[in-house]
Amino acid sequence: METKIFILPRENGNTESIQTTQSILLVGANGSGKTRLGTWVEITSPQRELVHRISAQKSLTMPDSSTPQSIEQAEKNLLFGNPGWGYQQKTSKWNNKPATGFLSDYEKLMVYLFSDETEENAKFKIACKAQEIRVEPPTTKIDRVKEIWEKILPHRELIIGGLRIQTKIKGQEGNIYNSSEMSDGERVIFYLIGQCLAAPRNGIIVIDEPELHLHKSVQAPLWTEIEKLRDDCLFVYLTHDVDFAAAKEAAKIVWLKSFDGQSWQWEIINEDENLPDALLVEVLGSRKPVVFVEGENGSYDVSLYRELLSNYLVIPRGSCSQVIQSVKALKANTQLHHLDTFGIIDRDRRVQAEIGKLEQDSVYVLEVAEVENLFCTREVLEIVSKRLGRDATEDFQKVSHAIFSKLHTELEAQVSMRVASEIKFQLNMFDATQKGAANINAALQSLIANIDVNQIYSNTLALYSQALQNKNYESLLSLYNRKSLSSQISNSLGLANGSLPETVVRLTKGDCREAIKNALKPYFGNFQQHME
Repeated sequence: METKIFILPRENGNTESIQTTQSILLVGANGSGKTRLGTWVEITSPQRELVHRISAQKSLTMPDSSTPQSIEQAEKNLLFGNPGWGYQQKTSKWNNKPATGFLSDYEKLMVYLFSDETEENAKFKIACKAQEIRVEPPTTKIDRVKEIWEKILPHRELIIGGLRIQTKIKGQEGNIYNSSEMSDGERVIFYLIGQCLAAPRNGIIVIDEPELHLHKSVQAPLWTEIEKLRDDCLFVYLTHDVDFAAAKEAAKIVWLKSFDGQSWQWEIINEDENLPDALLVEVLGSRKPVVFVEGENGSYDVSLYRELLSNYLVIPRGSCSQVIQSVKALKANTQLHHLDTFGIIDRDRRVQAEIGKLEQDSVYVLEVAEVENLFCTREVLEIVSKRLGRDATEDFQKVSHAIFSKLHTELEAQVSMRVASEIKFQLNMFDATQKGAANINAALQSLIANIDVNQIYSNTLALYSQALQNKNYESLLSLYNRKSLSSQISNSLGLANGSLPETVVRLTKGDCREAIKNALKPYFGNFQQHME
């Protein structure tokens, strides 16, 4: 793709040109003026004669048949809203509300495509009569729509006949249905391909919410094919959809930071190998401060985090190391370092020295060994028991007895894992600045000499034994690493199939939200100062 120029507005009425060989993603939070900027590009920009904008606000009512007209009239009617108008009257196409107007132009698109078909077929007929040798039939715009449509939906087939379009399941002669009976996805795919074919040569195609009405599995393939079809054009996507942005990983990202009603603040986001594009888009598409957490989307612990930290953009990053890396990378990015960014990780088997070091980098450690242990806290169990109309004291005694008994049977394994973790942490303190084999060896031997495995094991065993002996439930939750613990105690509360975490999340989404939030605040350690 050759280098293209894209002009965007700056403050005080100035403009700035972006040179790119890629498509452009305009990303911003709700209220950052994405649609208004798309309108400016179409109506006001110095490039407005080249711009064809596809709105998110559009009707998908597809007519069963069309009546062709002269291709010039059909093209103007589609692009400008009237056969007698030009780009100067573009606002009229949107009923003088280009940013918010609802566009109902599917019929005009069909007329345009069939007018092109009629025009090309007429030229073909004349050429055939003028020559005795065989003339190759033209590939019309509707042929190209059919080709890509069937490539994206290989189980379906478009039937182009006369002045109407029908659909059937590929390979089956029956079950033919009219275009008006297509699904939303089938109609929008047809619409988007056709609209992009109508754009001016070497034009700029602006698409607002390109993922709308499209299943995630077809978003990337569809726009890849359309971009190939119109490789003469620059594609500009206005979106905050993370999955779509991830699929457009080669695109240049422009961050819309704010819009005051008259001017935009924006910035080109440079590629950062430490921050995946999808993560960048998710951060840029929100106005909230960011909290990276362990876990995966869809898990109960991440759902709980999102309810408790509703004033934050909660992004799960899998492991604790990925959380730590993401916080550091975002803070190190010179374009985004001003964003409030935090991390929350499980306590696991971390010693206090490691916890203090992590907090210096805005990574906070829970007061429980695993985030799943939050579902097992005394306070949460009491809320659940009362909500279920049960005896909270009796339920807690059952749960407490079950967990202490289980830890007793796993004591050696739990102590050994904690000892190994502490030794690993101490080994990470190796002085890597040493030079020469002798100095490196001396530093290593000194480090190893100061690691007393027997003493560490003895101290750790005493820590666990004390919790068991004193029946210290809070201490047990801070020491016991067993992700399935919350599911295992569900039966003690009369909940079947390990459904305690699901129940807690459901209550947190309802009228118990504040009670559960206040109950769990102390378990967030020093991060609770950032919780409202």
